[in-house]
Amino acid sequence: MFKTLIVVTALLLSSLANAKEDITLLNAGSKTGSFAIQMTTLSQDLGNRFDVDLKIPGDHCTALGMMDDIKGPFIMPYANDHEAIGRDGDGCATLSFDPSQVIRYDTTAFAICSMNGDNDSFMTQSSTVGHSLPATVFARSIEAINQSFGSDLTPIPYDGSGATKTALYNGEVDYVLLSIKHGRDIMSNGGQCHYEFSNDADSDLIALGTLDLNNKQFIAGYDAVWLAYNMSDEKIAYIRSIVAEIHANPSSGMYEYTDGGNNLKYYFDLPAEDIINRWESSVENLQK
Repeated sequence: MFKTLIVVTALLLSSLANAKEDITLLNAGSKTGSFAIQMTTLSQDLGNRFDVDLKIPGDHCTALGMMDDIKGPFIMPYANDHEAIGRDGDGCATLSFDPSQVIRYDTTAFAICSMNGDNDSFMTQSSTVGHSLPATVFARSIEAINQSFGSDLTPIPYDGSGATKTALYNGEVDYVLLSIKHGRDIMSNGGQCHYEFSNDADSDLIALGTLDLNNKQFIAGYDAVWLAYNMSDEKIAYIRSIVAEIHANPSSGMYEYTDGGNNLKYYFDLPAEDIINRWESSVENLQK
């Protein structure tokens, strides 16, 4: 009887020691885009420490509608383009957050890429440009090129950056507007990138913002926040430190996806004021 009690107690203690905390990753993006890839990758990187429930409903509107139904701790990425259309009245919602909720802040410029195009023909010939959702934001960015340079570009929307790249590879569109991260994928598959939506004169690409200083649409890109919900400040700090460790670990999936931060600029320790200023500026530059 006594030996049996010892064995049961040991098994119980072992089970408690090996128990993992629950955490949910709620993807507020498409099923093929960078958010979906990153949340899937993060779920695998967190798997040895947490019992991860990965939810990818397929669009940010559905994800925002699911937030109140998740009672435990969860992380959700949220993008400036979705916030921009929400504030313009074209989207399903806007989302306010406190800087203390931010697990990771990241930013990357838009880029124009192709499989066999070139800089001059992009500006002078009639061409189609594939882009992801929300359609209004990216169509407006493409139209800004038409307005500034007299180009003849037709925007073609696709459901996610993955689908947009596939359309380019299949020859459905002449060019695509995507993040430079996806641009590097295109270059690794034999394509090239031509222009960047920035005013960085030192960029490897032609910075559209240096060609027309008066068009704010050319200082644009993806800014995103990974937001923590249903967590104490101490728990948020703990999760943030773990996610930062994952990004710094060369054997992690997130390190591979971001190429150690070369494909995507990310921050874990931005002051609250910087988070607000960066976010608001990035949203405003995508609004009408």
